[in-house]
Amino acid sequence: MIIYQFENIGKAYDYKHNRHSDWLVPPHVHEYSEFIFVEKGAFYTTLDGKEYVVPENHLVFIRPNQLHDCYSEAPSIVHCVVFSNDFAPIFRSAIKNMEFENPVFDFSGNTKVIEELNNTDCTKILKICGLLNIILDFLLEKGALISKRGTKQNYDIFHLVIEYMWTNFKDDIHLSDMAKHLGYHEKYLSSAIHALTGMNFRTFLALYRIDYAKNLLLNSRFTISEIASQCGFSSINTFNRMFLKIAKVTPSEYREQSASSKRWDL
Repeated sequence: MIIYQFENIGKAYDYKHNRHSDWLVPPHVHEYSEFIFVEKGAFYTTLDGKEYVVPENHLVFIRPNQLHDCYSEAPSIVHCVVFSNDFAPIFRSAIKNMEFENPVFDFSGNTKVIEELNNTDCTKILKICGLLNIILDFLLEKGALISKRGTKQNYDIFHLVIEYMWTNFKDDIHLSDMAKHLGYHEKYLSSAIHALTGMNFRTFLALYRIDYAKNLLLNSRFTISEIASQCGFSSINTFNRMFLKIAKVTPSEYREQSASSKRWDL
């Protein structure tokens, strides 16, 4: 299930730093900036449909409103730092409508900054601001910037799309239904979705439904037929075919292979 994290929006000097072991996070989007530093092990993240490997002592920068998911191979330890954008106005001004060509950085010579952040109380706003800007300055110095896909208006539309899907994905919805509900031309809405996800509406909707199905397969006792119905699929055959196409295994195989529980810690 693709999630829009409404708790990470609109607050002043909002900051979270969590140290995770063997971490798994489903696809999600939020307004804040984020970076993830790998202290130990192997870590993988998918940003706007492209997978990146983040080695030990490297970090990955995730820009605001970027669709992403994460998982790591045990044993692993990662630091997830999420912060409202008012912490770094100069950085935001410097990148403007740009993004890093490669968002993964070798941070092996600067790990003490991560340790200092980890040991700093979240109420120490000025100190956190300084440490974050040391990291962001490093990214600007080492990273190559390219033009960013999409516009701010596209990001705003994307939030509306996620909310609409969350409310209606169990029904037989179409792009034309969403466009009419949101008040946008169908072709324009389709272009905005593709610009930010690299997918068309039907693929994006299928991914959303399959992600929700994965959650039910792991955390419920519903039959596969019941799950297919709850996820908006018209038949069990369609569900099985789409699940295999996206997950590369059947729903039954996924449930069996994932019997060992993993924690989603957002």
